[in-house]
Amino acid sequence: MRNTIIDNMRGLCMLGVIGIHIGSLALAPNSFTLYLLLEILSRYSVPSFFFISGYGLACTDKGLLTGSALNYIDFMKKRLRGAGLPYVSWSLFYMLYFWLILPPGFVSWEPLHVAFVLFFGLGCYHLYFMVILLWFYGTYPLWRKLLRIIIHHNHAFMLVLLFIFQLLFNWWTTHPGVNTSTWSVLAKNFFDYRLNYLPLHYLLIFIGGGLAAVYWEKFLALLHKYAAGVIILYLASIGWDVYSCYDAVKSKGYSLLDLANTYHQLSPQGLVYTIGSILFFCLALDWLEKKNKECTLASLLYKAISVLSAYSMLVYFVHPLLLDWITSAANYFGIIMTVKKVTLAYVLLVCGSLALSVLLTRLFAKCSTAKLLFTGKR
Repeated sequence: MRNTIIDNMRGLCMLGVIGIHIGSLALAPNSFTLYLLLEILSRYSVPSFFFISGYGLACTDKGLLTGSALNYIDFMKKRLRGAGLPYVSWSLFYMLYFWLILPPGFVSWEPLHVAFVLFFGLGCYHLYFMVILLWFYGTYPLWRKLLRIIIHHNHAFMLVLLFIFQLLFNWWTTHPGVNTSTWSVLAKNFFDYRLNYLPLHYLLIFIGGGLAAVYWEKFLALLHKYAAGVIILYLASIGWDVYSCYDAVKSKGYSLLDLANTYHQLSPQGLVYTIGSILFFCLALDWLEKKNKECTLASLLYKAISVLSAYSMLVYFVHPLLLDWITSAANYFGIIMTVKKVTLAYVLLVCGSLALSVLLTRLFAKCSTAKLLFTGKR
């Protein structure tokens, strides 16, 4: 049975992903508030997708609680078709697109270079997520064992340990203080692109999704029981993020671009904000679902989120294409971005990506090969 709360969270996450990617346009008006909304407070989105992925894997893993062996070959065949195939197809699509619009030399079709691009998720700036997801799939037997250990021990204590590990690991990988200039090219690339493929950066969130799947009814009951605490945590995490950014700009002389490179989802502020957001969104979406048939406004909001969620995968893949068109059009016509224009661009990008996704879905329905290649679905 589908969990509509988890399904609808995809829509909220996609709104955040689009916010992050259009955030670069907010540099032009130099608006602290707008940049904060788009580039900082939208960063719950990427980790939350791993929460959804952890939930999905645990839900479909029938032997997780019993401890029966995982059929790894069948498991990976299904995941490589569902995620790996679309990842390769869209990567090659964006490589072809940039090869056509950029000057010669920017894109190489030399096999080793193509393999390099695919391995590190460099076909387009948003595709690294798929690489990390595939690494989660490939190493799932490890996380399956960890889930079982947590399930059979003190949940709270184990999660606290995992939270501490996550803080320390994320801090080290984002502030390594390592000089790689003397390293081999292979070692240097693996280190320099560590944020593009290491699933450990999102382990706590992924495991949290798995535990939520195992204890969903209890999880939801706890959210309602401590609803005030969930809301306070969410607001406090926003406050910490906002204050950190404000202090960095006013006291430390940070630029807006520095904020995105500092207070991202892997920072302590970002991790706490992600946790607060996931808990709050689960609570809010459950409330919205219950109010769906009682309130017209709630019903409209619920339907809008449901539609965006239903097409979220294609929206994720196509929105950078439309963003490039919007940016190119603005540059061509000499449009100077203001707060209102960036806001309009965001709305246009969401609506345009959704419309294109609907169109592609209809086209794929007439071509099973294209559907399989670009969505992983038969």
